Amino acid sequence: MRHRLSRSRALADWHPTLHRVVRAAELECPRGHAEALSELIALAMRQVPSRGIFDPGARSEPELFAAIESVARAHLEFGDARAAWRKALKAAGLTLEQRDDIETAAGQVQAASDTAYYYAGLSFGLVFVYLSRGP
Repeated sequence: MRHRLSRSRALADWHPTLHRVVRAAELECPRGHAEALSELIALAMRQVPSRGIFDPGARSEPELFAAIESVARAHLEFGDARAAWRKALKAAGLTLEQRDDIETAAGQVQAASDTAYYYAGLSFGLVFVYLSRGP
């Protein structure tokens, strides 16, 4: 609950451009994407001042990756996609239909993960630009 309160206070400090990007996502993106973007912007607002831009290939950051995947589970159906993947793998008789199920589930997992990392990168980039400009 404390995280939510600090995030609410932080929303008032966001540059209007950040609010506009989230609002655009509310209007134009699939359900959950605006919430994911908002949470990832809040994460970036906490992380960018001390670490700079986000580059997942630059160093191992399990805590940051866990936070991003948490957003993917909460808003981008990552948990459902991962469960579908595991269920399909257990089938292992590998008929054509089962292979199709495996491919479909893998695509869902990848799409949710890619979306989370895309929004994380976008959020960190937007916050980096915002904080670089100063008050």
